[in-house]
Amino acid sequence: MSIRRHFRIRSLQFLYAQHLSKMDSKKVEKNMLKSIESLHHMYIFLLYLILKIRENAINFNNKTAIIQKFAYNSVIKILSKNKYLIEEYHSTKNSVKILWNQQDKYIFMLLQEMQKKPNFCKKYYKESYSSFDSFEEEKTFLIKYYKNFFIPNKKLVEYIEDLYYINGEEDLYIAHTMVCKTLQFINLSTPKNFKLYNIYKNNENKKFIISLYRNTIFHKDEFNNLINNTSNNWDIKRIAIIDLIILQMAICEFLYFPNIPPKATMNEYIEITKIFCMEKSKIFINGILDNIFKFLYKKNKIFKIGKGLM
Repeated sequence: MSIRRHFRIRSLQFLYAQHLSKMDSKKVEKNMLKSIESLHHMYIFLLYLILKIRENAINFNNKTAIIQKFAYNSVIKILSKNKYLIEEYHSTKNSVKILWNQQDKYIFMLLQEMQKKPNFCKKYYKESYSSFDSFEEEKTFLIKYYKNFFIPNKKLVEYIEDLYYINGEEDLYIAHTMVCKTLQFINLSTPKNFKLYNIYKNNENKKFIISLYRNTIFHKDEFNNLINNTSNNWDIKRIAIIDLIILQMAICEFLYFPNIPPKATMNEYIEITKIFCMEKSKIFINGILDNIFKFLYKKNKIFKIGKGLM
């Protein structure tokens, strides 16, 4: 899942919550941004977990080959010197940090998992390899190990869900994706002060979700009129709320996001309907969006930057 789709889903969820609760939209927006900040903190702690496991692996008794490869991994060595990771970890809320530090059992559990999988390297590399021949091999090993043992570990998933505000499986998936992208980014020449992946402080990402949320609420009546006029006078009250909000958000992008091609908008929201809506809703939403786009295009109300509209 792309970061932008994740943000669209996050905006949809909070727009839906605001509709049901009738809470002040500014308070809901504040909660939405807090949830994104929590996602960033989760990413930082998962990165830091790798450092903690390496630290314990170095001191682990009777190291197997796989633990040695983790303990002395060159990618983790570079990551361990990153000042932003250390600073952000130490600047997070003490209550969460203390809970994380206290759970040595999870680190021990992951090390034990390594001990039980002595053939992991053989599965991905030639059996003759007693050590890695290149930095890229070390990186590949680390990323594959993370994907195969960190991500699916049920006990670790349960613990993270208890520590953080988890907004469904997609939050944890995005955090893991950010970790893997960070590991992939590191190379031999990467400086120790390289900047971490930060969707919360990225101005473009933050601007996108705030603008999408606010404009969808502010222009809701305008969008509803468009929907009503292009749906063969379908009573707006008969449209499921989640379907209606998806339509409103897509129209919002048509009209107020000149950098996003309409085709990309339509594709994204059709994919989102597959997650949240019935099969009939997908067909309905696709038809309405197609009609609305054609109507707005004929009225010269869609202004897009770049080559081609579709």
